[in-house]
Amino acid sequence: MLNKVLLVDDEISILRSLERLLVRSGYRVFTATSGADALLRLQQDKCQVIISDFRMPEMSGGELLANVKRLYPEAVCMVLSGYSDFQSVLQLLNSGTAFRFLQKPWEDEQLLQEIEAAFRLYRHNRSLRIRSQLMINSNGALLELSPEGVILRSNGVAQNLLGQTEASLYRSLFSQWFQLSDSQQQVFLQDIHGSLEVSDLGDEPCELHVQYKDAECTLVGFKRIQQQEGPAGVFTSALLDQHAVLQQLDSLLQQQRTFSVAAIRLKNFSDWADMLGFGEAGQLFESISQSLMQASRPYGALAYLANELFILTMPAAVTEVEVHQQLTEILQRVRQPFMQQSQVLRPLFTVTYCMAPEDGDSAKLLLNNVLTSNRMHLHSPHAFFMRFSAGDADKKRQQLRISDALFRAVEHDQFELYFQAKLDLHQDRIDSCEALLRWRHPELGFVSPALFIPIAEHDGQIIEIGLWVLRKACMLATRWQRDKMPLVRIAVNISGVQLLQQDFIQQVQRIFVETGVDTATIELELTESWMMQDLAQSAASLQSLKALGVRIAIDDFGTGYSSLAYLSRLPVDVLKIDRSLIVDLESNINTQSLVSNICRMAHALHVEVVVEGVENAEQLQILRSMGCDLAQGFLIARPVPEHEFLRQLQAGPAATDRSGV
Repeated sequence: MLNKVLLVDDEISILRSLERLLVRSGYRVFTATSGADALLRLQQDKCQVIISDFRMPEMSGGELLANVKRLYPEAVCMVLSGYSDFQSVLQLLNSGTAFRFLQKPWEDEQLLQEIEAAFRLYRHNRSLRIRSQLMINSNGALLELSPEGVILRSNGVAQNLLGQTEASLYRSLFSQWFQLSDSQQQVFLQDIHGSLEVSDLGDEPCELHVQYKDAECTLVGFKRIQQQEGPAGVFTSALLDQHAVLQQLDSLLQQQRTFSVAAIRLKNFSDWADMLGFGEAGQLFESISQSLMQASRPYGALAYLANELFILTMPAAVTEVEVHQQLTEILQRVRQPFMQQSQVLRPLFTVTYCMAPEDGDSAKLLLNNVLTSNRMHLHSPHAFFMRFSAGDADKKRQQLRISDALFRAVEHDQFELYFQAKLDLHQDRIDSCEALLRWRHPELGFVSPALFIPIAEHDGQIIEIGLWVLRKACMLATRWQRDKMPLVRIAVNISGVQLLQQDFIQQVQRIFVETGVDTATIELELTESWMMQDLAQSAASLQSLKALGVRIAIDDFGTGYSSLAYLSRLPVDVLKIDRSLIVDLESNINTQSLVSNICRMAHALHVEVVVEGVENAEQLQILRSMGCDLAQGFLIARPVPEHEFLRQLQAGPAATDRSGV
């Protein structure tokens, strides 16, 4: 992590002395000689700790730090001044604007200790904010635990599932509510991606998982694997349980021969429960369970775990062909449709298997692998029998690792913006660009946005990342304008997850104020599929953004609803036609007609048309003849770092090879 300090003092000699001391101690140091200079520096380089003199011309240290706290609430501010200023500084200390008063002249060792304390406070506040954000936004049950396993906070879902109040859970032991040993708890909480199946004190099976972990606390999520009135009744309770399965697998492994184990999950039980009610769906499940046990008896032993999940050990299935044959014969007898309330119900199963000992040389590893594989394929539309794949499991673990790293990527300065130029087809010049996020992790290397963006959206990191992208784009737009660069619009992608945040509009407005950006240079892109989920809510949110002075673009048009009918109901300025619509533009008259009509109708609504994915001169010529407004794609320019984009911008039309156009 880069520990960045901003030093503010109007005496150059003091700045230089402090800078030498802090650089030698491993800090990255920035300096400013006035309050205005400091605020400008913070726009360009977000520093965690700010140390300012108190007596400065034009803007005092008190005024500066008040502005810093308003614009950058996470920053930790300190005052370094003469003792005579202490009474004036006292108000800053009491209000929480300043963390410490440091006296001139200073003792090097004491100063460094105070600065380290400031960084500890910054890390504590940041971790607390991330955890609070997850607690508020999570749809699942979450408990915040101390390193000793004491519950510090709980969200409403957790309180409802445990049947407790916030007060009754506070300061109680995690193990008090779940049946797990001290050693189980210790191992579970030490694993950043820990997952464990246990029971709560009501003897309901639960799945625990580590949602987030830092040096101070661990967020543990949990869910009931089986509700209090589960589908499994008297019959399924007579099947083997998890303990018996592990014993059987151990026994088979000791014989040192090949065998197989399968996980069979009825995956449409919840649909039946919604349709018929839990009682009738449970009766159907009982019938299926009985059929499954009878059908599997010639091939092995069947166990019921929970959550409509069965485990079948098949000692005689020593090849994959035999596994498939036996599973096919079993399920043919179970997949018969049911008539219930005049409806035909067909059982759907997710079936995975492991070959022992190749896919696991211990009972726990075998069971874990077959269950992991089943969870990974739960939503697969295919009806195949899927063998456990170590590669797929590694991929899942990699996704978890990426998710964990994303929580720290902004703070560790691992992101960078690239820019892909857009060509104005009417004036044949570059007049705008799209800001594209790039991530280079010190261990993972370059991580593709196609991989990490969906993870960030699913796990919540996209909220902070999206604000970082917007802030960075606004800072650059302001700097380009200050440096007399040609006026350029920057398009920034906004995730639907961000817009769902209650304070998102306020956050955007704060960024605009902090950076002093001309909002006419900012264009916000949102995907068509997200906006169509709730058209009325989308219109309200976009109208609020529009009121800030930005342009609104619909991204990826053509991959979702592809209807122009809703455009008149949304405050949209730009329509971006997805590359998938123009792949055969040169050779397909129907494609040409489609794109031409989209362009004509968009213009009738006073909406600008941008076409993505332009890769050859013939496409560009056709699009220009149709009256499209802008083109974006590899023919125009590839995504490049800032300095290369500025070179393209200054070079003018000759910067790209569009010969023959």
